[in-house]
Amino acid sequence: MKSIVILTLALCLIALAGPAAAAQFFDFDAQAIIPATVGSTAEMYGIIVNGSAVPTPLPLDFSNYQYTIVVTGLILDSAGVTSEFSNGTVVIYEDAATAADWTDTASFSDGVPILSGTLASFQHTMLTVSLGNGQGMVDWTGGSRLNDLAPADQSGWPFLTAISRSASQVEPGYSEKWDGKVEPTEEVVATERQSWSGVKALFR
Repeated sequence: MKSIVILTLALCLIALAGPAAAAQFFDFDAQAIIPATVGSTAEMYGIIVNGSAVPTPLPLDFSNYQYTIVVTGLILDSAGVTSEFSNGTVVIYEDAATAADWTDTASFSDGVPILSGTLASFQHTMLTVSLGNGQGMVDWTGGSRLNDLAPADQSGWPFLTAISRSASQVEPGYSEKWDGKVEPTEEVVATERQSWSGVKALFR
């Protein structure tokens, strides 16, 4: 089943990300709570799992911190095979103290928010009874590391995920497993200040 989930993720990310996709992204494994009633809200709690395997848009210290990603307030506007959501909030946390625990959603948000933003719309599609995908767009508006992103790099990040409702993939108390990523459309350029002598040295 894991191979099916991975294959579904690969296919949907290729189809949705398009040719401008960056080589940097926040890779996450998550569990989501999906409401059945229009007007209710969805939530997602995840762990960023890049490690040293895939570059992240911002340098992260996986040796000393755990990084989590949380989506809350995502309103279900219409329900069906394809469901539409809106007005969600996305936050990435850095935590040196307590490991995230699926049985305690608060453990995913007790660190320092390094990036926070909006998930204005999100489309959730089930391709089969147990497999699907989701896509939305994130605009970063806050967090302790926001200014590490140039203003042009702070908006329009695709949020893409494969979805599984298989009992072997979903933790108790959740509706779905999300295996996805949040990425800039182009590689992020560092905003660190450079001295004039440093700039001149680049051309020697």
